[in-house]
Amino acid sequence: MKQKIKQQIIQKLKQYIPEVSQIEDRISLEIPKDEKLGDFSTNVAFLLARTLKSSPVEIAKKVSEMLSGMDTFSKVEVAGGGFINFFLSDGYYRGVLQEVIREKDDFGRIKEGSKGKINIEYVSANPTGPLHLGHGRGAVIGKVLSELYRYCGYKIEREFYINDAGNQIKKLGQSVYARFRQIEEPDYHFPEDGYHGEYIKDIAKELFLTEKEKILSMLSEDDAVEFCANYGKNYLLDRIKEDLRSIGVEFDIWFSEKHLYEHGKVDDAISFLKDRGMLYEKDGALWVRTTIYGDDKDRVIKKSDGSYTYFAGDIAYHYDKYKRGYEFVINIWGADHHGYFPRLKSAVMSFGVPENWLKVMFIQLVKLFKEGQEVKMSKRSGEFITLRELVEEVGKDAVIYFFASKDSDTHLNFDIDVALQKSNENPVFYVQYAHARICSVFREALERLSFNPEENFQADLSLLNQDIEKSIVKYISAIPDMLYDAAEKNQPNKIISITYELAVRFHRYYYGYKFLDPDNLELTYARLYLLKAIRGVLRILFKIMGIAPVERM
Repeated sequence: MKQKIKQQIIQKLKQYIPEVSQIEDRISLEIPKDEKLGDFSTNVAFLLARTLKSSPVEIAKKVSEMLSGMDTFSKVEVAGGGFINFFLSDGYYRGVLQEVIREKDDFGRIKEGSKGKINIEYVSANPTGPLHLGHGRGAVIGKVLSELYRYCGYKIEREFYINDAGNQIKKLGQSVYARFRQIEEPDYHFPEDGYHGEYIKDIAKELFLTEKEKILSMLSEDDAVEFCANYGKNYLLDRIKEDLRSIGVEFDIWFSEKHLYEHGKVDDAISFLKDRGMLYEKDGALWVRTTIYGDDKDRVIKKSDGSYTYFAGDIAYHYDKYKRGYEFVINIWGADHHGYFPRLKSAVMSFGVPENWLKVMFIQLVKLFKEGQEVKMSKRSGEFITLRELVEEVGKDAVIYFFASKDSDTHLNFDIDVALQKSNENPVFYVQYAHARICSVFREALERLSFNPEENFQADLSLLNQDIEKSIVKYISAIPDMLYDAAEKNQPNKIISITYELAVRFHRYYYGYKFLDPDNLELTYARLYLLKAIRGVLRILFKIMGIAPVERM
């Protein structure tokens, strides 16, 4: 809406003031904090002052006269200092309402891919155990952010980086192998730093039933451990995929860390950096000049013994992303990686990308509460409550809503008791109830009035003249711009407040007004039209979040 109105203003002014072409990229359209000051305010008079050699106030007066006749505005007025305030007309808002009905799920949406292709990498949990709540929160944040960017016109590639080349995979193999041996030899040594938890025993039991002879016939224990590691990794990856599907999270790309080394991608990245003059040798090691781009010191990527550092793998991975041609990439990491970002960003900038090509969001911890007490331990994982356990306890929709409800870089307290309530105290119930109530009104309209709001129909929208009705239509009109802003600022949590606020306005309307009046069908149709628009926007918001548009509660 903001962009459309801005373009209307610019095109109108160009007819009278050609100099507007010189400053149109700097013209802003802002929403005043006080609604009494209008729907939008612009700085155009200040930008034209020097060129036109006149005061901003005088220019603002002339501009307001030029724009006053536009159907889009009911009033244009000069504010303090030279700002110009615009009040949108009722006709404009009625047009937006018709657009909601006409466009359905595409209301406010920009054509997918029209803004280019981006990559969002999230979760990327080590395949050595079940997903914990932090992983789940990252999955939800990544999912919602991906859908927000898709709504805003980007083609999205969602990526999971499989950490399958480090010591943790070897430790997984040792743990599984030890549990495998303990089935027949209870005293067989279990590694001190091994993975505990019942899921390791589950993998070992499956191996014992299907691969016992193969494992016991291997020439060396190292071969058996490696076999158990690969089997365990694949077993756990399958479980990770199942857990993610339980909250509607899917990935387009599953990228293996081993793939970097087995296909020479680390060597390719090093050759690229060498050709750009970004590498040098010192003390027998190979260093990358990250200080050029703001790092506090240069970093080793190849040690004196010829082995690569972990950092070299990360550089190679992002070089691979760079070659795939993304407009920009977003990584969603655990909060413990805060200190790692500056060095990786410095290395990535050495590819020649813009400073903000790599964006990183951080996920803080989730604490789980039940009956006022923090819940920590899980038998299945050995140390933490798993994502699967939480989904089974409260359901997918509650998990998504609560995990997305706060800025990702703030701690989140998840109250199970609130999530299970079937009342307005539960915000998930509250927003879904708004949708269900509208569906209920529609069923009642069909039953009582033999009128089906699900079908296409016209209504006299000028009858929607109550303050609450105008407030709802005005809020609906602003939602696409709020979604664009949430994506641009990487704040997927904003969709929760947007959805909740729309539900608040609807519930207030529901309690205060009559929708079905056989004696005033014209007003009935107008209000049903508004309800249909509210439900349509709720469905858009629910779709972005991934929660169900419940029709009966």
